[in-house]
Amino acid sequence: MRKKLRAVVFSFTVVSTALSASHARAGDWPMFLKDPVHSSFAEKAPALPLTLKWRAATGGPVYSSPVVYGRRVFAGSYDNSLYAFDAGTGKLLWSFGAGGPILSTPAVSGNRVFFGSKDGYVYAVAADSGKLLWKYETGDSVLSSPVVAGGAVVVGSKDGYVYAIDAAKGTRLWRMEAYDFRRYGGIYSSPAYFAGAVFAAGKNGYIYSMNPKTGGRNWSVKTGSAIYASPVIRDGNLYVTSFDRRLYVIDVKTGAIVWRKNLENDLAYSSPAVAPGRVYVSFKNGWIKAYDRISGRETAGFRLPDEINSTPVITAGGALFVGCENGYLYAINPTNGEFMWQARTGGGIHASPAVLDDAVYVGSEDGSIYAFGAGKD
Repeated sequence: MRKKLRAVVFSFTVVSTALSASHARAGDWPMFLKDPVHSSFAEKAPALPLTLKWRAATGGPVYSSPVVYGRRVFAGSYDNSLYAFDAGTGKLLWSFGAGGPILSTPAVSGNRVFFGSKDGYVYAVAADSGKLLWKYETGDSVLSSPVVAGGAVVVGSKDGYVYAIDAAKGTRLWRMEAYDFRRYGGIYSSPAYFAGAVFAAGKNGYIYSMNPKTGGRNWSVKTGSAIYASPVIRDGNLYVTSFDRRLYVIDVKTGAIVWRKNLENDLAYSSPAVAPGRVYVSFKNGWIKAYDRISGRETAGFRLPDEINSTPVITAGGALFVGCENGYLYAINPTNGEFMWQARTGGGIHASPAVLDDAVYVGSEDGSIYAFGAGKD
């Protein structure tokens, strides 16, 4: 299928394998947007076209993005449960019931799975059995997806704090209050970890750099509105969009704004995807646009049929995978604005896909996890 998107393509460079190496083990996608820097990049992907390999149902909409570790797929559901499936067959291995809906994307490290729930707790369960290892109570819903680094689980809460929790014991190491503007408090996005610092963005419009041992601030930067997108880090710069309709690029060491791009009337809910030479931003109005990483100049744009809440995944082969509110998962060729492949689920897709060498996994509002692979059914 080679249907062209409604597109305006100015100039483009095919995505190369030069994207920075992820922190994930080869063959895994263990946390939100793959790794602690949120690279959202797949070194290998199955050959197109893809076919449905399996579909596994949960009891509620799936907004949590699936993660893959050790041939298991983990995802949360709005039915209050975290699920583990066999990555090859979709067989249910176990489920764990939390005290509230799970929007948080889990993070897996060793034999532990960490995730948050709207009941206000951060949970750790055994990856092989789903047995509860510990839970830690915050002051409000945990919609943020945790990042695991240096033996700590770092996650935000709607109570306005960023928490660092000992991954083995479940005890609090520190918390940092995003108190700068309390009216619109809460941490909805996923923290990032890079070069000995933790980075988080808040609904209060601030971006923070923190000491990973103490939670002390290195710097903070104020934007003009709420931030729901998670920060992405590449080559010493942090990329994030704000509801002030701007894309920010910030030096991770100093907090200096390298450049900011006015996105006009376009509103971005998902995180940027950063590739060599280009930054991709997907918008609520269905557009995906590319910006030059040095100047911020818009270099390409193409439009999907419905709004986009899913963060794109870029592959070394030049494909861009993204979910759409119309229920389709797309693989797009950004050089010419064509659909390379598409598959329909039974509901809108808010989750971001996990792209591995043999399959692509995504959750849908229809309550199912889908696995697509190369070859015949």
